[in-house]
Amino acid sequence: MVADEVRKAIDTNNKRFSEGFLKGDASITASVFAENAVVFPPDAPMVEGRGAIEEFWRAVIASGVKGVELTTIELSGIGDCLHERGTGILRIRPPGGTPAEQKIKFVVVWKHTADGWKNMWDIWNTSP
Repeated sequence: MVADEVRKAIDTNNKRFSEGFLKGDASITASVFAENAVVFPPDAPMVEGRGAIEEFWRAVIASGVKGVELTTIELSGIGDCLHERGTGILRIRPPGGTPAEQKIKFVVVWKHTADGWKNMWDIWNTSP
């Protein structure tokens, strides 16, 4: 069972991740990732390291993703590693395009570091 304070830390990180999209600031979104984190975008190469991850999210925001709503279904693990399973909604407003929403499902591996809980591995794809 995950302690309440750990669950709150993960919830806070998820809110911060989403805040970056609302503010159009990829540095906020990337701040929840560890320095050596890896993201696994659908149908794309892995993105390794916080700097590259920030650039990746900057491009995603520029493409029209203006909001991300995440819902944790399960958070479990032991010690300094946790895994999170959840769903989400991407709110997309492409430049000159029609607003849309895309449902996703995700898995995140969290690691407790000297800087607190950080996202180490993040993978997602679309969901019906």
